[in-house]
Amino acid sequence: MFEQTGVDAIMIGRASIGNPWIFKEIQEYLTGQEITPVSNEEKLEIILEHIDLQVKYLGENTGIKEMRKYMSYYLKNLPNATQMRQKINQIETKQELQDCIITYFKNI
Repeated sequence: MFEQTGVDAIMIGRASIGNPWIFKEIQEYLTGQEITPVSNEEKLEIILEHIDLQVKYLGENTGIKEMRKYMSYYLKNLPNATQMRQKINQIETKQELQDCIITYFKNI
């Protein structure tokens, strides 16, 4: 791609919101590797880490409210996403959110 177009870089921006594994996929593509899909287990691990970091740096109240927004992106194109978003928007604590997400990913 770089040779064909002459560009020095590409901009990803919003494509990485709720899809942080895009960087791994780009790396695989650029190095000629087969692009391996991210498993639900890997997605769950990343989401749980994101929850931990949000709460650590923003506090539980603000961190969980912010995660509601990000969870919409993470759930995009997954089964029952609308119902999950509605449920998540009612959650107030880190533990509730973690439990909810773990249960969801175990059942998809």
